[in-house]
Amino acid sequence: MYFATAIEALVDRISWNKALDPDYPELDETNLTGESGRNFQSFHQLVTVENIYDAVPEVEMEAGAFNAYLSEVRIQAVLAILPEIMDKNLKYENATDYTDTIIQNAALFDDAIGYKAAMMVLELFMSTKRSNLAERNAKLAVSNLKLEIEGFRNDNGVLVAKGITQKLEKAIRTATNKIFPKEIIVTSEVIW
Repeated sequence: MYFATAIEALVDRISWNKALDPDYPELDETNLTGESGRNFQSFHQLVTVENIYDAVPEVEMEAGAFNAYLSEVRIQAVLAILPEIMDKNLKYENATDYTDTIIQNAALFDDAIGYKAAMMVLELFMSTKRSNLAERNAKLAVSNLKLEIEGFRNDNGVLVAKGITQKLEKAIRTATNKIFPKEIIVTSEVIW
């Protein structure tokens, strides 16, 4: 088990970049600050505030609502990653409080949270119903966005280029192995 303080600590790790174009809404301080110093655009170059604003369902979304949307993406990414790293591990015990462990090892979660948020944003681009230039470009590039998410496999099914999914899986494995290290068990008899 872990408490809300662990979730809050992870939500505040990664920030959003400020929009370069002044026509886009100003982000509030909570969305612009992150304890790790990293931002979501570092996980994928299409994950910009401008692209997200052009793809959200509500046209001309108010700054407050847009900031709430960006905050919700951060929260949902953390809520999706925590069970993958913690709850689904065989060594995870429901009766044990892992809050301090999560807070002390918060940097281990950064890559997984960042890649999950990037996947969520790319999926938003593919599913947007907005009828504007960004939406038309997204429709033309759905196959490219799928490649970005899933990677590319050749005719024999061999992974040729990694996508965000593989990077996310690696980040989850890395964090899981550090929090729940594997024990080496030797079951052979003495050879000498």
